[in-house]
Amino acid sequence: MQRDTPQVFVWASVGMGVLLAVLVVHLRTAIVAGGPVAVPDIPAYLGIAQWVGGDGFAPGDIPFQPGYGLLIAPLVAISQVSLLGTQGEVVHYLALVVNSLAATAAVLVAGRLGLVCSQRWWIAGAVALIAAVHPSLSSASRIAWPETLLTLAVLVVALAVAFAAKVAGSGASRRAWARAGLVATLAVALHARMIVLVAAVVLTALLCRIGRRAWASLGGGLLVGGAATALALSLTGTWPTERLSEAAQLDRGAEPIATVLGQLLALGGGTVGLGVIGLVAGLGVALRLCLRWPVDDADEVTVSDLPAETTGGLLRRRRRREPLSRGADRSPGARPPQECTSNLEPLTVALVCLALGALGAVLLGGWTLTGSARADALLYGRYVDPWAVPLAVAALAWLAARPTAPRGESATSGIGASPCSTASRRSTLTPSGSAVLGTATAVLVISFAVVVAVAGDYDAAPRRIMTLSFSPAWTWLDDRLSAVAVAALAVTLLGTLLAAAARRSYAAIDAGEPVASAPRPASDSGSGRLRRRTAVTPTAALGTLVAGVLALGTVGTVSNHRHLADVGAVARDQVTAAEAVSGAVEDDGLICLAHDRMSVPDYALWLYRLELPEITHERVRLNAGDRPCSELVIADDDLAQRCTNARHLVDEPAGSWALWHLPGRRCIGL
Repeated sequence: MQRDTPQVFVWASVGMGVLLAVLVVHLRTAIVAGGPVAVPDIPAYLGIAQWVGGDGFAPGDIPFQPGYGLLIAPLVAISQVSLLGTQGEVVHYLALVVNSLAATAAVLVAGRLGLVCSQRWWIAGAVALIAAVHPSLSSASRIAWPETLLTLAVLVVALAVAFAAKVAGSGASRRAWARAGLVATLAVALHARMIVLVAAVVLTALLCRIGRRAWASLGGGLLVGGAATALALSLTGTWPTERLSEAAQLDRGAEPIATVLGQLLALGGGTVGLGVIGLVAGLGVALRLCLRWPVDDADEVTVSDLPAETTGGLLRRRRRREPLSRGADRSPGARPPQECTSNLEPLTVALVCLALGALGAVLLGGWTLTGSARADALLYGRYVDPWAVPLAVAALAWLAARPTAPRGESATSGIGASPCSTASRRSTLTPSGSAVLGTATAVLVISFAVVVAVAGDYDAAPRRIMTLSFSPAWTWLDDRLSAVAVAALAVTLLGTLLAAAARRSYAAIDAGEPVASAPRPASDSGSGRLRRRTAVTPTAALGTLVAGVLALGTVGTVSNHRHLADVGAVARDQVTAAEAVSGAVEDDGLICLAHDRMSVPDYALWLYRLELPEITHERVRLNAGDRPCSELVIADDDLAQRCTNARHLVDEPAGSWALWHLPGRRCIGL
């Protein structure tokens, strides 16, 4: 990884150029973006920002976490004393700017994570480009929701645990564990499902058997972040009680199995198989760590086996319940060997943390998605998308790693290698390439079979924003679920074949290298040329795989931006009546706007609240005889057929509802 100064300067210049280009493109897109995407989440997040920023009343019945709104709130407060004003459109722009900055930071962190895990500059550059174009991040400047920040949080946590493993035992390692705990718990304030990230960090620390001081640092980070998240939830009253109650229901049958497997297929399709490969590799490492976590007494060094000067240290180790490594040298005068599990590779620790978090996200998502008939609920991408780019980073680093011992060490017997060497840790902890790729292929084929078998039960139209990572297939195949599943399987199998070609080529190269104990050949020029020719194969395979991910991400990015621009224009034309209501607020002192619950979608109320935060918004059931809070009511276009005294005021061009006037706040005729 060493480079001379000119080369480092070139790499740094290219990297800064990419970052600047990403930021400029995102900011330019944010400026020309339309209105908020028409789902309840987005205007609700922005409503929290308006309220906390001092622009409007506290929105009631918020089923979403407050972290995203709290992050934008200072910008809203600043805009109140500027010439911008704080209309809903401006708040939306501010949120998109925050997302643009987060997406640019994610590119930087992804590149850094790739460098730490692989020690290869080209891997760092490749994963940075993937992060720049992958739809989970490239759509940041079009959708004002916290998904971009969630991906950034996962990347930061993965980088923190990887760096902690790289500098294990130092103060920097303990600070990295504290940073991982802090970011993971703060992410829960952005979305409740990020509790799986907290669990992943804790389980990773357990499996890696970090020291007491590292645990103290991790606990401090968890405590501070947890306290901040709990305070935010308490002050805003936004804990998702109803959602948790619904998720606690156990009578869901076998449907969660299909939704879990469908998410895995969607993850593979959006990353050309890299996401599933990283998930399987990480779970394989976690399983091996679990199997070797309890160390038998027979594998520990006893007091009688050591000289007197080391007895005190051993007793202290026993009191801390830190057994020495398996296969230690028990001869008199030998030093207690270093424990391998306390000095894991950065890639190993990152794989474990990411795999555990992604598995938790898939299981949680599969459980909560049951009951929906939408086609996207079976191939759902949103819940696992925050792990898509991080898993792709870890998978590429794993594929680029040599599967056997490095040159100069024995590939079979480990001659000349210490028990805690890189080759020893890799051979005992990392599953073989064939096992990982074979398992990934089996998982994908099983997921495809289950999705196709139950596809007939999901016949409702999908939501495009829930399938951004594999959106080209949904567009080109006219939202046909079975056809999209076939496309996802084909793409992931292609990526798995390229990954297998790379691993097999590396194995062939290593098989031709001499071991440390073998005599040096008289001339190695011929074998060197052979190795250089053979090395082209894994590089070409990985390059083709990266090119496939970039091509799919680029096409998806262009397609998503076009779709989201159209959706934003529609949302803008669904709240044109807000101008008339604003006039009533100024002229007549209007303090409330009623919304008919039975005929107006939930997100419409949030759109009006975003434009009119200075008044309260109340849902009513006109069919049930509820009395609206004011004479102005948002209801469907056919209200006059139910309320004979209703007078039509403003029709919404892109909505099926309108602004009505009900004299005396009564509906006559029902």
